[in-house]
Amino acid sequence: MEAAAKGTVIEDYKLEELLRCPYRYAKRQGAAPSAKAEVNWVQLAQVAVSQVVNAFFMTPEGERSHFSIPDTLERWWTNKVAKFESPEHYWLIRQRLIDGLHSLLASEQSNTPIILFEQHRVFVPELRVDFMQIFQAVLKSDNGHPSDYIVRKYIVDEEEEIIDLFQHLTAVFCSSAFGRLPLRIEVLSVLSGNRLIVYPDKKSLEKSLDYMKLAVSFMPEASSAAGRLRKSKESAECRRCPFLGECLSPVEESAEAIMM
Repeated sequence: MEAAAKGTVIEDYKLEELLRCPYRYAKRQGAAPSAKAEVNWVQLAQVAVSQVVNAFFMTPEGERSHFSIPDTLERWWTNKVAKFESPEHYWLIRQRLIDGLHSLLASEQSNTPIILFEQHRVFVPELRVDFMQIFQAVLKSDNGHPSDYIVRKYIVDEEEEIIDLFQHLTAVFCSSAFGRLPLRIEVLSVLSGNRLIVYPDKKSLEKSLDYMKLAVSFMPEASSAAGRLRKSKESAECRRCPFLGECLSPVEESAEAIMM
C-alpha cells in the first residue's frame, strides 16, 4: 500500500468508521445522504454523553456541585426507542449513563480543561498527511513539568480497535501539533467505569507512527473495494448496520479488515 500523498486531509471520525467496519465505510462513500446519516443507539448515546461532559466543564467551578447530570442528559437524550435493542434496553442504558457520569465527574469539581471539544488540524511530516482530530478534553497535569498535559476522552462503546486508534492518533497528532507528547492519554468508559490509560514516550511514538501509516494507507483501498471487505470477526457493529442485509449476501471474494 502506498502512503497518502501530501495534502491529504484525514479526519478522525472517518478512521473510526473504517475500523468499525470497512464494508460499511466503503458503501457509505457513494451512499445517499439518508444512508450516511443513519445512526445506531451507541452513536445516539455518545452524543448525549458528550453534551453532558461539555456542559459540566463549561459550568463555573463554584457551581458544579449543583450541576444536574440527569437533567442535562434528558435535554440531549434521544426519543428513538426503536434504535435500541428493546424499550427495557433504552431505559437501562439511560440510567447506566447517568450513574457512570456521576462516578466519572464526581472528582472533577475543580478541574477546568485548557481545550474542550475543539477540532484541531496538523500536518504530520512523517506520514505526509494532515490529520483533523476533535479533542473532548485536554487538561493540565497537577504534577510534573508545567507544560505537561493530559488528553481525555469519554466513550460509550468500549471497542478495543477504536480505543487503540484514538491512543495512537492522539500521540502522533500531539507530537506534531504541540511539540510534546501528552503525559497521559485517558479513555474513560461511561458504561463500564473502566479507565484505560497509556503513557506515551518516544519509543511508543514510533509504534504509533507505524500504526497510523498503515491505517492511512488502507483508506484509499477500502474506498475502492466496496463489496469485498468484511470485518475479520463478528462485531456488535453488525447488528446495528444499515447495510447488514447486503453484507450477508454471498460474495466471490472477501478480505479482512486492518489487522493492527
